[in-house]
Amino acid sequence: MIHSLKKITAPAVIFVSFLLPALTYAQDSFSFMETSKQNEHAPLNNKAFFKYEFNKRLKYKFTYEKAEGQGTDNEVSDIIEYYTNESDFSVLYFNNSRNGIIYNLNKDTNPVLPVSIKDESKEIKPGNFDYFTGDIPLESEIADIRKRKKLKTDQILELVEKKTENDLIHYKYNLIRNNKAKTNLGIIELDVTNDDQNFNNNILYDMEPLFFKNKIMFDKGEIKSYSYYNTAKKRTKYYESMNNDSVLLRLSFTKGCCVSSLE
Repeated sequence: MIHSLKKITAPAVIFVSFLLPALTYAQDSFSFMETSKQNEHAPLNNKAFFKYEFNKRLKYKFTYEKAEGQGTDNEVSDIIEYYTNESDFSVLYFNNSRNGIIYNLNKDTNPVLPVSIKDESKEIKPGNFDYFTGDIPLESEIADIRKRKKLKTDQILELVEKKTENDLIHYKYNLIRNNKAKTNLGIIELDVTNDDQNFNNNILYDMEPLFFKNKIMFDKGEIKSYSYYNTAKKRTKYYESMNNDSVLLRLSFTKGCCVSSLE
């Protein structure tokens, strides 16, 4: 997703440079990835600021419109991969580019950590992320949402339908502007598997932050599809689950900047 990366601003960099004057280091970052678990794992770099381990990969086809009102010919699709940790629910977002994002909304510091493959000689693949760039304004926004009892958004999700169909639970929400007129902004539909696996709300946050802003969290299941319809009832954004598999991806970051604190 781009929304997190756009919020990295120069003032935030200047502010944190006073807190962490020597945050950029010369050590090489370390990564390791296998498509299945092994008995012996490569060790994480002990000098790293941030260390992550992911053991599951979920693939989605993401279809969206490049511009409004151009018809289906203007639709484009990307393959999105989410690497997840089944223990702490951390998620790495990867869209086959040099920029990614690591999410963990349960953390007080750096719940959203943009990462990149800064070394241009490296191949574009998730195991080659080697640089982190904190997003302090977004961290503050997330912390504020978590501590507030009342919603802090003018875009409200109103559940209008919930039904079970075969092995799926279908949710339908009206997206409305919270003003006197209750302006209709669109419709969001979500299909979640009806099973006992733990739901990863970090993936949902990447797909649609409004669920978190509306304090809507799920406990069980896995997202099979997400759809957004505009006021003309035209679907302009769609995630469709493709497959998932077990992997072992380890990332250690020794270089980066602009975080509020180190762990």
